[in-house]
Amino acid sequence: MNWAETLLSAWTAIRSNKLRSFLTMLGILIGVSAIITIVALGQGGQAAVIATIESPRLQNTIQILPKETLEPGLPQPDQVLSFSDQDFQLARQFPGVADVYYTLYGQATVASGGRVVNASLNAGPQYLNEIAHFTVVQGRMFTVSDVLAHRRVVLLSPSLAEKLFTGSSRIGQTVQIGGQPLQVIGLAEPAQLNLLGNFLGTDYVYMPATTCRDLFPWWSISEMDVQVKPGVDKVDLGNRIVTALNIRVHDSNAFEESTRFYAGLEQTIGQVTRIFTLVIGSIAGIALVVGGVGVMNIMLVSVTERTQEIGIRVSLGATKRAILLQFLTESVLITLIGGVLGVLLGVMGSFVMRAVVGLPTAVSGWAIAVSLVFSTLIGLICGIYPANKAARLNPIDALRYE
Repeated sequence: MNWAETLLSAWTAIRSNKLRSFLTMLGILIGVSAIITIVALGQGGQAAVIATIESPRLQNTIQILPKETLEPGLPQPDQVLSFSDQDFQLARQFPGVADVYYTLYGQATVASGGRVVNASLNAGPQYLNEIAHFTVVQGRMFTVSDVLAHRRVVLLSPSLAEKLFTGSSRIGQTVQIGGQPLQVIGLAEPAQLNLLGNFLGTDYVYMPATTCRDLFPWWSISEMDVQVKPGVDKVDLGNRIVTALNIRVHDSNAFEESTRFYAGLEQTIGQVTRIFTLVIGSIAGIALVVGGVGVMNIMLVSVTERTQEIGIRVSLGATKRAILLQFLTESVLITLIGGVLGVLLGVMGSFVMRAVVGLPTAVSGWAIAVSLVFSTLIGLICGIYPANKAARLNPIDALRYE
């Protein structure tokens, strides 16, 4: 019997028991699809976070924090909790500084026409869209003149605008935030750059940092971001600014430059993501092993059911090798089909999670290849014993079997 006949015989045997064959494949299918989806989530999340860290804007930024935010425990009474306007003026005087800005984040109640929605508020400079990763899809971004003039302007995420306004017109409408009216100048679509995606909500408000401080003067400025000109030594400039800030407040430990922390963050994120993917993927791999046990069980049942068939084939001249290959091919074919279906389901699940739930995913070619190879090996390993049992049947006993 050649390979084509062996494959045809295995395929015929699988089709003769469609439901049983499908249920046998189910464990392999679930295991492979779970592995594909989990790896896609891990790699997608890692790529999204690293893309944020590696953005040109952040790569040329020195981040300075009050030192107590980097240390555990409650702040002491004499510790600096927020940056002042004088701190920003001091930092701007250093050669090599292109810009100094700050960002504010929090929750705010947005109201319009009797409708009230709680939304995430992001405030910052005129290039906040590069920092907070959102795209202006309608209207305009606020400008440097809006920031300097403390103009009461905002951008809303489309989902928030949909909840606040009934008509099709969004630009030019007025919303109330902090009891003050602000004009909507644009709609901004936030990027899905976190592992929880839409579970964190999609209702966002973006405004100039100066406007936010006017509305919420009690919010502390816990981070100073210094844009560095090309060719300037970030570490040296950061140390000099920190030293000057500490001297100004008469405390050598008031502030700390955090660029070194962010430099190692990418590596840490990669390590954590790989460990997470490996651990969860290993758990999903248990389904493959369980599926393999199911394949072995069904193949043993199949050998028992087809004992007379085996006896007839042997009496007609079939060799033990041919019988062995027939059942081994059947076992491998079951797991391979289950693996292919699992890959298709996993890829579809990854796309659905990205499109519907908003989770960042990245389907991995190596994960698909490893899953298919592993599922095939399971079929090969778990089919050896049943196939060997079939090949070793005594033809006379097999013909007498009922």
